[in-house]
Amino acid sequence: MAALFFLGKTILTVCLYILILRLWMQRIRVNFYNPFTQFIVRITQPIIGPLRRLIPAIGRFDTATWILLYVVALIKVIFVLYYGTINAPIWNIDYLFFAFAAIAHALGHLLFWLLLFRAILSWVSRGQSTADELLTQLTEPLVTPIRRIVPPIGVIDISFMIVVFVLIFLNMLAIEIFGFLWILL
Repeated sequence: MAALFFLGKTILTVCLYILILRLWMQRIRVNFYNPFTQFIVRITQPIIGPLRRLIPAIGRFDTATWILLYVVALIKVIFVLYYGTINAPIWNIDYLFFAFAAIAHALGHLLFWLLLFRAILSWVSRGQSTADELLTQLTEPLVTPIRRIVPPIGVIDISFMIVVFVLIFLNMLAIEIFGFLWILL
């Protein structure tokens, strides 16, 4: 049972990551000729394409993708609470709020992993790969404001470390607010 719980939770988390990435890439207008970007668009298009015909965008707000992200987060909350705890009901009105927590949880972890991969790739590829280009486009909006306040010290850029510390602090704060639910997500 634990293996199925792990598998279901992982699949739903990856779906959240992919939808968040799609929204984030649209927001910051990354290079859509990048193979990784095209991969994200291709795997989400079979669901989002028909959904966009039913739910049109409101200006630049991609309503269909946001609704799909919320529904997947709600499914994850129901799955995690029903199968991960003993006494949780299959449905509770609070789950509608917990879905926002699941999105925030996935966003925080995704940002952490993107920053970590960018740091590792900066040592290995030194900006020569398409993945490095995409990671730079995705993480630079987070790092640039910090870099304006705390400039690089010689060749060492500590802005990544500051963003990671902020993410860790917010994660600890969320654990205090949401408790076991945040850990279970």
